[in-house]
Amino acid sequence: MIRRLLAPTTVSLLALAAASAGAAQAPAAVPAAVASEAVPARYQELVALYGEFRAFVPPPMRDGVPDYSPAAMSVQYSGLQRFMERLRAIDDSQWPVSRRVDYMLVLAEMRGMEFQHRVVQPWKRDPAFYSTTNLGFGPKMHGAFSIPQLPATAEQVRALKAQLEAVPEALRQARANLTDPRGDLARLAVQQKRIEVNVFGRLAEDVRAHHPELIAPALAARAAAANFLVWLEDIEAGLPAHGGVGRENYDWYLRHVLLLPYTADEVETIGEREYQRMIAFLRIEEHRNRGLPELPMVRTRAEFDAKRAREDNELLGFLRNGWVTIPHYVQHDPEEGPYILPAERDPSRPGLFDDPENVHFFFQTEFRDGLPLRAHNLPGHAFDQLQASRDTRPIRGQRRLFFVDGLRNEGWAFYLEEMILQAGLLDERPRTREIDYILGAKRAARLLPELRMHANEWTWAQANRSLINRTPRWMDEDDAIAQFDIELYLRQPGYGIGYYIGKVELERLLAERSMQLGTDFDLHRFHDAFRAAGAIPISLIRWEMTGRDDEIAELRGNF
Repeated sequence: MIRRLLAPTTVSLLALAAASAGAAQAPAAVPAAVASEAVPARYQELVALYGEFRAFVPPPMRDGVPDYSPAAMSVQYSGLQRFMERLRAIDDSQWPVSRRVDYMLVLAEMRGMEFQHRVVQPWKRDPAFYSTTNLGFGPKMHGAFSIPQLPATAEQVRALKAQLEAVPEALRQARANLTDPRGDLARLAVQQKRIEVNVFGRLAEDVRAHHPELIAPALAARAAAANFLVWLEDIEAGLPAHGGVGRENYDWYLRHVLLLPYTADEVETIGEREYQRMIAFLRIEEHRNRGLPELPMVRTRAEFDAKRAREDNELLGFLRNGWVTIPHYVQHDPEEGPYILPAERDPSRPGLFDDPENVHFFFQTEFRDGLPLRAHNLPGHAFDQLQASRDTRPIRGQRRLFFVDGLRNEGWAFYLEEMILQAGLLDERPRTREIDYILGAKRAARLLPELRMHANEWTWAQANRSLINRTPRWMDEDDAIAQFDIELYLRQPGYGIGYYIGKVELERLLAERSMQLGTDFDLHRFHDAFRAAGAIPISLIRWEMTGRDDEIAELRGNF
């Protein structure tokens, strides 16, 4: 019955889902129906082109320093146009939907790079882009490095020495390249560089015992970062305040890179309605729970680790009981520890469980009951990463570039937060249900700040204030999560809206698919088919899963 109702590609996705349900320990593989398809004559040309393109994306390296000079970026942009012309010459109109989806992925990533060159231009507008150290996620220059655990191996020491020695030249070039810096972005870079100065200073102290040959390059890197910081502090007050991409560019980016069939105005309408829904449900839940004691917070690392282990195991056991196929390799990781923000990597700050206590918004929730956030992070992001590392498909199995997978990944993770509430896992945890709604309200409150910043109507400070004021609990004026979030959403368009709009898109697909299948719909199979499609925009999963292409022509544009 199901096979008669589904498009051929949908059958292939459910074939994988059924196979994984029976053998949950098997790594992700190409669905059998796709593997048996006749490969279109020019599909291998697409695969080869994609491989060339991905190798082309990083900037040229000269003496360990990425070249973001105007000349180098002009050459790269011209090369990108040639790649796009080669893609345009490949006719996919008669290909099976699964292969056409791959074509759209390549197109979206090329357009993502085009948007970087035409609009974002972080190498000339965003001083925070020149983060020589990799202290956390967010846009940064190619080659940003992490400090290895000390003592390091001989190979790590050689690599770290070369990386440290490249820092002064990288920051010298950064000052030359930053011909159009923006005030908000410069102020964020000031905070970043203060941390980096401390990181290099602490490194120079920490290597004395085992790797004294690193002292001089660490101190030189610290001096270069400090000089860059002074330069930023001197210029930031006179820079144009706003750092957004502009509303028209933002709408183009949503449709043609993220492949999202909404405008910014439509996203705002959806986001405000979802914010109201979360606040209303929270107040209902609070009234229902009036008189109940608040949940206590853990106060030590040992308490935290024990609580997280219990929560992870309870969560995975619940989801494995008929909700979604979760392979054996997705399990509690005792080494994961608390999530550390980039600002918390500043060696001048006290540790998480040290006095004075400074617990940001997410720890306010997780230190009470972590089930909602663990749903987001373990069967959400961790599962995605582990499954992606086992995906052998030549295009879909690659890590997406330019945030093309952002809404799908954040949407799935956030969907799981509310799904466990609706599915009954929190029935006996009334205060945890409140936490779930608080998290939902906070994620909905992110949309307006991102939209207003990229419309160049709000500064970072105004957006930060909006998020703090509209989050119903546990977010103070200087909350580290609010500061980090708003920085990230200014520097990476689509990130702040991705959680809620990705979830909305997933729920829309669930509703549409369930009505299409009627009594043959099965939620477990739907979840597995959704995941089997890979980390790709949900509009493309919808095309495969339902066979409906009514959104594709507009998202594809003139290709």
